[in-house]
Amino acid sequence: MPTVSANDVLGRYLIALEDVPVYDIPNGTRIGEIKKGNSTAEVYSYVQRPGGQVWWQFDYTIPGQTPGAYYVLQKDGRFRLSSAAGNVNVTPSSLPGVDVFPNGMDIKKYAIYGGLALAALLLLKK
Repeated sequence: MPTVSANDVLGRYLIALEDVPVYDIPNGTRIGEIKKGNSTAEVYSYVQRPGGQVWWQFDYTIPGQTPGAYYVLQKDGRFRLSSAAGNVNVTPSSLPGVDVFPNGMDIKKYAIYGGLALAALLLLKK
C-alpha cells in the first residue's frame, strides 16, 4: 500500500469504509457519525496529537449545530481517499433529555419563593 502524507489528503474527500464517529474537537464530545459509504466534506486541515494521532478537520455545519468544524480520527482501513465528493452526510447524535428540576422539584415551589422574595423587597423599600 502506498504511503500517503497528510498534505496528500488536504483538499480531498474521505469515503467511510465503516461507521465513523464525528467529534466537536479532537478527543472531545461525539456529535455525530458518518455512515459507511458516505463521504466527508472536503478535508480542510488536520491536527496531529502527541503520540502521532491524526485528526482530520472539516469546515462544515452539521444541521442543528453551530457553524464550525468537525473532526474524525484517522485509523488504518477507515477511509478511502477520493478527489470527488460522494454523498456528504453526517448524522447528528441524539442527546438524551435533561431534567432541569431533578428529584421531583416543582417549579411552582420556586415561583412562590420568588414571589414572596419580591413582595418582601417591595415592602422593605418603602
